[in-house]
Amino acid sequence: MRTRKLLLLLILVLPLSSQADPIFGKGMAGDRNLPRAFGIGIDYFNMSQPYQIDSLSVDCPPGDPQDPVFQTCQGLLASLLPVLSDTSAIRVDNDVEHVDLKLDVWLLPFLNVFGIYGSIDGDTTVDLRNIDAPLPPSLNVLNIRYDGDVYGGGLILAVGGHKWFASLTGTYTDTDLNGSFNSSVEAIAIQPRFGVRASETTELWIGGYFIDAEEKHSGTIILDVGIEVPLDFAVDLSQQEDFNFSLGMHSMFSEHWEATVEVGGGDRNTVLANLTYRF
Repeated sequence: MRTRKLLLLLILVLPLSSQADPIFGKGMAGDRNLPRAFGIGIDYFNMSQPYQIDSLSVDCPPGDPQDPVFQTCQGLLASLLPVLSDTSAIRVDNDVEHVDLKLDVWLLPFLNVFGIYGSIDGDTTVDLRNIDAPLPPSLNVLNIRYDGDVYGGGLILAVGGHKWFASLTGTYTDTDLNGSFNSSVEAIAIQPRFGVRASETTELWIGGYFIDAEEKHSGTIILDVGIEVPLDFAVDLSQQEDFNFSLGMHSMFSEHWEATVEVGGGDRNTVLANLTYRF
C-alpha cells in the first residue's frame, strides 16, 4: 500500500518538472543562483551506534506445568529475572544501512520538502556475557537481523549569503520489516549544518545528527540446555547518545547533476552519500 502511494506521488509531481526554479518566491533570493526545483536521487546511509535498553522482558510460553520443557523454562526464568532487572551490564550494538529513492522539491528558496522510499538491512547484537547469570551458550549473544522497506519524508530550511550558508534538515522514517522476530524501527533525525561555499559549484560544512531512534523486537528463541527450551522475549531499544558531529561536501557537476558526501563520528558513526538529478 505504501509503495503504491509513493508511486502515485511520483506520477502526480513529475509533470510539474518543467519549472526550473523554486515553485514560489524566486524574488526572495535576489541575485543568488538557485537550484532547479525538482530532484530525483539515490541515498546510501550507513550508521553504527550503541543502544540502551529501555525495557526487556522474558517469559515462558504457555504450557503444561508437568511438562519437563516447561519446568526447565521456569527454572531458567527464575535465575534470569533477578539479573535482568538491571540491564546496565548488557551491551547492545546496532548496525544499519539503507538505500532509498529520494524525491524532493524546492517550494521556496529557503524550503525544500522530500519523500524517501527504499530498503533497509539491520543487525542488532545484544551481548549478555557480562551479566551475573549462568546462561546457556545459545543465549550469550543474541543477534537480531532484519530487512525490509524504509519510507519517510522531511524538510530542509536554509539561509545563506554568497559565501556562507546554514540549514536545518528534519527527517522521519518508519519501516516495514521482515526477519526471525517481530521487529520495528522508527526514527526522527535533525541535522544542523553550517558551511562555506568554496566555489560556485562546491560547498563544505560542519554539522551533526540529533537522532531519536526507537527499535522494538519480540519473539521466541530456542535455548539448548540438553533439551530445546523456548523462551519468549520483548526488548525496546533506543540510541545511547543523541548527537554526533559530521563533516560534509556538496558538489554540482553540471546544471543537472549534484552529489553529497557526509561522514560523522563520535559515539555514533555515520556515512551518507547521495547522487541527484535536478530538473
